[in-house]
Amino acid sequence: MQNILTIFKIFKILSLCAFIVLWLCRRLIALGFIKCIDIAVRFVKHDRQIHSQIQKDIIKPISSILLFLSFDISLNILYYPSLTPPKFEVWFPIIYIVNFVWFLIIALKCYGIAFVSTLAKKSGGTLRKEVVNLILKIMYSIIIIIGGLMVLKTLGFNVSAIIASLGLGGLAVALAVKDMLANFFASVMLLFDNSFSQGDWIECGGIEGTIVEIGLRKTIIRTFDNGLVMIPNADLSNKSITNWSRRKEGRRIKMAIGLSYDTSVEQLQKCATEIKDMLLQNPKIAKDSESKQEMNYQLSFKKDIVSMNDLLGYKGSVFVVVDELADSSINILVYCFSKATSLGEYLQTKQEVILEIMKIVEKYH
Repeated sequence: MQNILTIFKIFKILSLCAFIVLWLCRRLIALGFIKCIDIAVRFVKHDRQIHSQIQKDIIKPISSILLFLSFDISLNILYYPSLTPPKFEVWFPIIYIVNFVWFLIIALKCYGIAFVSTLAKKSGGTLRKEVVNLILKIMYSIIIIIGGLMVLKTLGFNVSAIIASLGLGGLAVALAVKDMLANFFASVMLLFDNSFSQGDWIECGGIEGTIVEIGLRKTIIRTFDNGLVMIPNADLSNKSITNWSRRKEGRRIKMAIGLSYDTSVEQLQKCATEIKDMLLQNPKIAKDSESKQEMNYQLSFKKDIVSMNDLLGYKGSVFVVVDELADSSINILVYCFSKATSLGEYLQTKQEVILEIMKIVEKYH
């Protein structure tokens, strides 16, 4: 009897020691595991700050797994040679599954994004960020679904029967998730149609702003007054979209210059001619003759059937004409395009043009 008590005490001490060792060493073991991952994905390039953040994020699920593993091992030693209580046999596997899913999601988020960023740099911009985001979100969903099924199986549910019942109730499920599926397929169509990309300035259904993210269900737009708008992809795909970012060169400047009725015909002609000459000599104003057509093997097939300048987004028309006899003035229409398409440079060019036009008009007042 004394020997049995001694053995029992030894096992209690061993279980306590095992728990303490694993608990104290869990961070060290986690760092070692992360080091192995770093070696496996050494082709992924990222700076030290990003690497430090990755370590900070990914160490949490690994430490959690090791913590519960220390409990599990300690309990097995403590109850030896008997089996641990059934409730532990169920809950520990569930905890491991949840933590492992957590680890996979964080690993995919950290290393997956870093890996894709490396590929994007090597591809020279041919790898679209929207497609990458869609793939990553699909992978997140697959991991969560598989993890959920594993938890159900551990709890004793018949996973095969659940999947089969989904097949029998497919119509009900389809009706319940029809909006979700419509948004998902709309997101896929938007990506493959290449209507817009992340960072593009678009206008759609009275909403104007910059595309932040194209998700599985919705597209997020940051408006110019700094509001955040979420539009379901199904709605977005059924509306007319103006993509203001899809222009290589040429942002329109249009204005009417009013001269009094005291101005002679000759003065009107000279004023219009001087304004046009000024625009043609201005290096910041686009001209049709200077439009550069980017050609690749895909576009070369279209050059005989579509306007390449319109397809690629080049505008360089310059018009200065006497346009209207208004109630109190004779109006000269000024119609041209700045080379710059970004708002700041465009406004600067427009200001310079207005000031130059004012200098010319002063001669004929």
